[in-house]
Amino acid sequence: MRLPSGPRFWCLAYLVLCAPVCIALALIVPPGEVADEGAHLARAAALIQGDMVGHRESVRYSDGSTHLAAGVRLDPVWDRIGRSRPKDFGGAISAVESEPDARGRIFVPLYTVGTYPPFLYLPGAAGLGIARVLGLAPEVGFYLGRLGNATATLAIALAALALAHRGRVALFAVLALPMTLSLAASFNQDAPIIALAALAAALLTPRPLIGAGARWRLSGAILSLALVVLAKPPYAGLAVMLLVPLPPRGEWMRHAARRLAAAFLAVLPAILWTAAATAYVATPVPRAAYEAGPLWSGPRPATFTATDPKAQAQVLLERPARLATLPGHFLGTVKHLTILYKGAIGIFGWLDRPLPGVLYGLWAVALLVPLVLLRQGTPPPWAERLILPAAAVACLWLVVISQYLTWTNVGENRIDGPQGRYLLPLVPMLVLAFARTRREEAGRWPAMLPVAAAAVDVVALPLAALAMTIPA
Repeated sequence: MRLPSGPRFWCLAYLVLCAPVCIALALIVPPGEVADEGAHLARAAALIQGDMVGHRESVRYSDGSTHLAAGVRLDPVWDRIGRSRPKDFGGAISAVESEPDARGRIFVPLYTVGTYPPFLYLPGAAGLGIARVLGLAPEVGFYLGRLGNATATLAIALAALALAHRGRVALFAVLALPMTLSLAASFNQDAPIIALAALAAALLTPRPLIGAGARWRLSGAILSLALVVLAKPPYAGLAVMLLVPLPPRGEWMRHAARRLAAAFLAVLPAILWTAAATAYVATPVPRAAYEAGPLWSGPRPATFTATDPKAQAQVLLERPARLATLPGHFLGTVKHLTILYKGAIGIFGWLDRPLPGVLYGLWAVALLVPLVLLRQGTPPPWAERLILPAAAVACLWLVVISQYLTWTNVGENRIDGPQGRYLLPLVPMLVLAFARTRREEAGRWPAMLPVAAAAVDVVALPLAALAMTIPA
């Protein structure tokens, strides 16, 4: 059975099915009830007052301790709007509210979020700025900021679907996932990151990448990946996408030199930013006093009051095999894989509001059946099918290791922090590795399964969001 296909159909389907969901989630989900939204809101609010990045201040905590923390100073109203749960929710050590400065602004600790560059917060900040110019209440500005982030994400996603020469079905699926749409309808920068990764892959899909548009496609892919890696350095491996499509054997050396230079350009801003942010902004995350975990071989008692990347690096390098065994143990357990899968499909709230179980099954079918049945056409060369998945695995390893270094208590024999949404920017790399060149596959019925799942979400996701507004 032949069904509609082509960029016009996929862009229209995405706009009709996903834009209403983003608008509904942006307006229905209570403020702060999206992953880390309070911290991301603070960054956007700081932008409209001219603060491009966080800074360090000494902060007093509820247990009487004092720590240096990375954060921003801003109007207390933004901290109030974005704080949907108590400061000590989940047993976290809470900061005592600082004294207002001469302009009435308080210091809000953000830790890692305080080190991120400002670029992907601009859409949310634009919404806040429009509200301020129009004299609207901060609460109204909050929703305009959410809609600004959603608009930017949808625009990038539509560009990816329009420009892809292959793999459009898979790109639609990852861009239409409930988790992607939930992040888009918030201040979280992860949604633009996912969309930019998809755009970079789409720009590199032509085989071969030659002709009048090749230069701007490559330039656009470099810029997209530079923004992704700048925001989240563990995704540096995504720059490997710039090496493909591979040329004929005789042209490999000249091609390699140009493309390696492109990959270097994509990661260079992140290297410079990370070095500066580590030196001048980044701080450990305060914790209630704890004894080092079983992997700590230093003198005991060893009491820590915060995370400690330097001590964690010592734990890893003392036995280099841990660089493989710790991530392997995390990724090799059914419990963790289930959490990652559900987190990638979508979990609302602070990862404590799962969607109806039928949606996880529906999206499993929508993702896997096209993968199995849409196998006509010419696959990419075997070298690309090895290089790109290897780079995706390397990215995943960096993400997991970074969580051990910066988020897990010192010496623990487990890794805390990795979430399913961290996997989504890696999917476009796999699409580029395995998508076949025959475009007509998009017109076969298995290609419509992600569209059907997105159609169900038009009703299911707003209902799930409404359920969040009902007190437990």
